[in-house]
Amino acid sequence: MKKVLSILFCGALLFLIGSCKSFVAFQSRALYDVVPPADSNEIAGFTATTVFGDDMDKCVWASPERQCVQLTTDQQNVFSGKASLKVTWDKIEGGCKWVGIGFGWNNWMAKDMLSITKIAAIQMQIKSVKGNFSNLPVAFAFEDYSGVQCYYGYRAGLASGEFNDSAWTTVTIPLVNFPFERQGFDLEKVKQFIIQLEGDGNIYLDNIKLIKI
Repeated sequence: MKKVLSILFCGALLFLIGSCKSFVAFQSRALYDVVPPADSNEIAGFTATTVFGDDMDKCVWASPERQCVQLTTDQQNVFSGKASLKVTWDKIEGGCKWVGIGFGWNNWMAKDMLSITKIAAIQMQIKSVKGNFSNLPVAFAFEDYSGVQCYYGYRAGLASGEFNDSAWTTVTIPLVNFPFERQGFDLEKVKQFIIQLEGDGNIYLDNIKLIKI
């Protein structure tokens, strides 16, 4: 009798172990089938595409002369994410020789943009704080880690329309517009993106990124 009970016990135990193995195997297959989403912002292997998203962190700076330019975050007027940048400047009235803001994105690491210069653009969203205007008195620039700066001035054809205080306007500058080769710019060691401010203005700035064109 004891032998029979022992055999029955062993059989039940083996059945439970087999059931547990089947259960675990089923769970593992379910987890394995979950595929992480692809990085849609990647450009030919270049992943540091977000120049400004939400935070005015240590990678974002402005000229120190407060009488000429003020840079703050704004959470009420946002194109995407949680915050935009509010940029207010008056170079002439403030008496400054140079005024600008900059973005040392990707934690100030050197960015290798050599392979994307012919297929990418720098894009941003701009909205007027008050009123409408057609001309944006700025110039855009990249700086490499040897100190070379390469500029391209704003032109009306870069914007999707006029600037106003009711909607966001998209500004897109193809990288091929910048005279990198003529300036001897090191595209393998890009330091930062700069916006040089001329005259005066009062805008919201958001969603600065590199895009594929």
